Amino acid sequence: MRKLTIACLLLALLTIWLLWGNTALEVNTFVIADEEILAAFDGFRIAQVSDLHNAHFWEKVVEALEEAEPDIIVLTGDLIDSSNTDVEAALHFAEQAAEIAPCYYVSGNHEAWSGGVWDGLCDGLERAGVVLLEDEKVCLEREGEALSLLGLRDPAFGSDQNAVLEALTAGEDVFTILLSHRPECFVLYVQSGVDLVFSGHAHGGQFRIPFLGGLVAPDQGFFPEFDSGLYEKNGTAMLVSRGVGNSIIPLRINNRPEIILAELKVSIGISE
Repeated sequence: MRKLTIACLLLALLTIWLLWGNTALEVNTFVIADEEILAAFDGFRIAQVSDLHNAHFWEKVVEALEEAEPDIIVLTGDLIDSSNTDVEAALHFAEQAAEIAPCYYVSGNHEAWSGGVWDGLCDGLERAGVVLLEDEKVCLEREGEALSLLGLRDPAFGSDQNAVLEALTAGEDVFTILLSHRPECFVLYVQSGVDLVFSGHAHGGQFRIPFLGGLVAPDQGFFPEFDSGLYEKNGTAMLVSRGVGNSIIPLRINNRPEIILAELKVSIGISE
């Protein structure tokens, strides 16, 4: 009887831990230091929200963004979930986020899979004041200096990311930030010469194994190379968010949802 009681208690504690870990949002901060960052952008703070997937606890995300006090917010795809789409909830989140800081958005695969709601989602985001960067770029100016913010439409829409990125980066001579849902395309981003990429899609590998990282990620398979955190190659840095919500697999293990906060610094090197 005692062994059964202990087993039931352990099972209850495990269940509580699993449920807590699926909504216990955390903010992880990275310092991106680069000699190409101009003085006006020293200390510039970028909050990233990815893979919301219509998560029911989006109010927590808004509260965390308010506390982070970012200069801009970037939304890197899968704001909605194609199997359980709630455009109204997604737009409520976007409206509140846009009141905190200027918001910039790129699509994910679930937007491409959502069918007829895509156009309505775009219209609603624009009404909320969110800037859509679907194969587009904008110039961010501060105290007379500038950086370039680029956005790639998700390839599930059928776009040629290679050709689009080549066109977007042509002639760029300032610090360049790219928003793109897909971390598995890191080689392409490196080849394009962008300085910093914000990505998502991998959900942190869904189940994170201590010392090994994520177990499985979309389009990367088992033990994905790009699942969470900071990656760097040949002068290109990529931040991969573990995201907020879940989709096909409804449970995360040892993989809390997160917001990334990146702070730009005028320096050489990259540190966490």
